[in-house]
Amino acid sequence: PRQPPAWPSAVVSLPPSCIVAEADEALVRLGAGDAVEHARKARWLSANLWRLANSSAGCRVVQQALPLLTHKELAMLAGELEGRVVEGCCSPHANHVLQRFVMILPPAKLQFMVDEMSGQASSMARHRFGCRVLERLLERCPAWQTKALTREVLKGAPQLSRHTFGNFVVQHLLQHGTAPQRQAIIAALRGDIQRLARHRVASHVVRAAFAHCSHAEKQCLVDAIRADPAEFCDLAHHHCGSFVFREMRREMRR
Repeated sequence: PRQPPAWPSAVVSLPPSCIVAEADEALVRLGAGDAVEHARKARWLSANLWRLANSSAGCRVVQQALPLLTHKELAMLAGELEGRVVEGCCSPHANHVLQRFVMILPPAKLQFMVDEMSGQASSMARHRFGCRVLERLLERCPAWQTKALTREVLKGAPQLSRHTFGNFVVQHLLQHGTAPQRQAIIAALRGDIQRLARHRVASHVVRAAFAHCSHAEKQCLVDAIRADPAEFCDLAHHHCGSFVFREMRREMRR
């Protein structure tokens, strides 16, 4: 029988079109080959992971290949991302690969990502692509593991709530965080509630608080919003604040 072509162990001499073609073939063989062939393709993907992850076509192939790999092979590929997490978070392509790893690997195997993002969480929350990876980590990892990251987010919660991308990270903490984390966000919102409730971005965070917080936490926001009767009436007619007003009225009827 015809022997399959040899698989290169590196891509230094291959142009981008060739590496993607090789990756597509690897994807096919991962799902259909025998154990020896499967292991060979997994090693090839590991050796070429970073270059694949940083191209539009390559990152797609990597994401499709990950569910076909064993736990040992996944750990091997994840090792190729160590030292590159922040760079990957800023890539329009590699961020998707990082997110896929977060969704597949057990939290214990994601510690290297948490460690590399520590000290960078606030800037990652403001990044168009980095915020997505941070959100996935907040969803998947236990609170003790992401404590350093959430501390940075909570410290900048008032500013992040007004940021185009940062607001989504704050909303994720409201949905997936612990009670103390939600309470810290509520305290930050209360301190400037009239302005935040009218802000085109931060108003979404206030609405998320009404959607995900406890009754007592919601009541804290209601009391803060109603503290000034004139501002309370004006909120109902504000083009952004009116949506917060409706959420609040819905809560008050319960």
